[in-house]
Amino acid sequence: MKKMMLSVLLLLMAAVGTQAKSWKIGPNSVVGMDFASINAAMESAKVLTGDTLFLDQFYKDGSEQNVTKQVVIIGTGYDTSFSDEQVVASLTGALNLKANNVVVKSVWLYDVYFYNDDCTLERCYVASNVQTKSATAGMNHIYSCYIVGTIQGYSGSQFSQLDIQNNAIVCYDPRTQIQHLTSSVIDHNTIVNYNTDYYYDWCYCLYNINNTSVTNNIILRVFDSYYNRDINYFFEDGYGNTLEHNILSRSDGSGFPTNKFGYGGSVSELFVSTGNYSNYYKLAEKSAAKGYATDGGDVGCHGGMFGCPSGGRPQYIPYFSKVTVGSRTENGKLPVSVSVKIQDE
Repeated sequence: MKKMMLSVLLLLMAAVGTQAKSWKIGPNSVVGMDFASINAAMESAKVLTGDTLFLDQFYKDGSEQNVTKQVVIIGTGYDTSFSDEQVVASLTGALNLKANNVVVKSVWLYDVYFYNDDCTLERCYVASNVQTKSATAGMNHIYSCYIVGTIQGYSGSQFSQLDIQNNAIVCYDPRTQIQHLTSSVIDHNTIVNYNTDYYYDWCYCLYNINNTSVTNNIILRVFDSYYNRDINYFFEDGYGNTLEHNILSRSDGSGFPTNKFGYGGSVSELFVSTGNYSNYYKLAEKSAAKGYATDGGDVGCHGGMFGCPSGGRPQYIPYFSKVTVGSRTENGKLPVSVSVKIQDE
């Protein structure tokens, strides 16, 4: 009996010892921080698989950060509703996801690189590119993000797998937005290319993609021309792709009866076209994308399973939306007004 009790006690102690922990990442000048950078947390023996790294709002890092352990990284979002007061965590250097099953939520990012499998980028703002950087990387996931730039597989000859759902992906440069993918999912995204240069014959929204399901998206080359297209000819000609229930800019819809064509330049007809970030791409009252999805819902980044949020703040975590401190005391007390909100979408 004593041996059994000892065994149970040891098992309980082991369970407690392996419970995931949370760590705070921020500048040394902020009280209560555990590490000054993500790199420092990765180098510490204290940080283990399954732990969570919370980024402080004052954490700004322009150096390359390497995530080498299976952790969850949670930032402070990118919502600009309170631009005068809000300060958000931001990484202007590359974020390299070199472990499996890493989750990154609600972080302002510049470049993100996948090196391994089953990593998830969710509710983030990406100011440049998301790219697979290893030829052996497996499926990775991009959900509910606002991306101003491109999403790319490893290379033109070595394709990658990506699960891309409910993102607003906006491009202003003469570059191909999404390319070099195989056996992937591109569903319920709003993909808009605003490039006005007609002289680049390689400027497509989708390019070099095969065996991929492309459904329920709005894919627009706003300034369409003969060379600049929403989807390239190779994609259209087959290569095992499924193209269904999308809104596209090209007027030639032959061979793709379950898609709507001819919406290039129709931004104001499809979207409300007001507000910041993903709010701009909410559907207008009479948008052709309403009710057109395969499940009877709406096409674009706000429909589907991972609806793009109005702001990228972490879900269900309270935050200070506004704090006002009086300039002088009243009856010996300093007046303080605090507004706390929770993002529930």
